[in-house]
Amino acid sequence: MRLFTRKSALLLWVAGACFLAADILYPVSLGLTRALGVALAGLLAAGLLGLCWPYRFLRWTLLGLYVALALFAALPGHTDYDRAALRQEVAQALQRYEGVRYVWGGEGFWGIDCSGLVRRGMIDGTFIYSVRTCNPYLLRQAIRLWWRDVSARDMGLGARGNAKKITEEKSIALLNDKNLRPGDFAITSDGLHALAYLGDHVWIEADPGGEMKVLRVNARSGKNDWLRVPVSILRWRLLETPYRAGRSRH
Repeated sequence: MRLFTRKSALLLWVAGACFLAADILYPVSLGLTRALGVALAGLLAAGLLGLCWPYRFLRWTLLGLYVALALFAALPGHTDYDRAALRQEVAQALQRYEGVRYVWGGEGFWGIDCSGLVRRGMIDGTFIYSVRTCNPYLLRQAIRLWWRDVSARDMGLGARGNAKKITEEKSIALLNDKNLRPGDFAITSDGLHALAYLGDHVWIEADPGGEMKVLRVNARSGKNDWLRVPVSILRWRLLETPYRAGRSRH
C-alpha cells in the first residue's frame, strides 16, 4: 500500500500554502518569519512542479516560467532609471497603508510600525516599479531591502548604507522642505520614531500615540507632537539623483 499518494501530496501542498499565507499575513516581521516564508515558497514551487509533472503541458509551462523568472532576476538591469517616477511609486505605496493599525514590529497591512511603514513604502514602490519597467536591478534591491530589516534608530544611522543623511533640523514643523522629495524620511533624534515625506508639507507615519494607526499629517497645520521634536532627514540612495557634470544632485 502506498503511503504517499497523489491525494496526500496535494493535501500537503495545500497545507503548506496555508502556512505560507499565515506567515505573510502575520504582521510582525522577523528574520525567522522571512526565512520561513522563503523556504515555504521554494518548497511550494517544487511541490507544484511535482504535482504537475505527469501533465506534459503544465510541466513544461511551469519549467519555462521558473527558468524565465530565474533568468530575469539574474540579468544585470540598469541603474539609469527615472528617479522621479520611482519617488512617486514609493509615495503611492506609502499611502496604501493609510489607516492600517499600529503594531510594534509590524510590516504589513495587518499591522505596521513607524520604521516598518517607511521601509515597506520603499520596498513596495521599488518592487512595483521594477516589474513595471522590467528592471531586475531594482527587483534585487527591493528584495535586499526586505531581507535586511532595520529599526528606526538604525535607519537614522543610514539604514545599513541604504540611505544618506541630508540634514538635521530642530523639528519638522520648522523645516524648510523645498529641497525634500517624496520618499525622503525623518528619524527623531532619540531614534524612537520615523515619518516619510509625501510632498506639499505632508508626511505619513504609523503613529504609536493616541491614533495608533497610519495617518497623514501636515507640517504646517498639524498638531502632532512628532512634528515638534529634533529630527534627522534622510534620503534613500536609490532615490538620489546621480551627479552629472553641469547638473546638481537633489
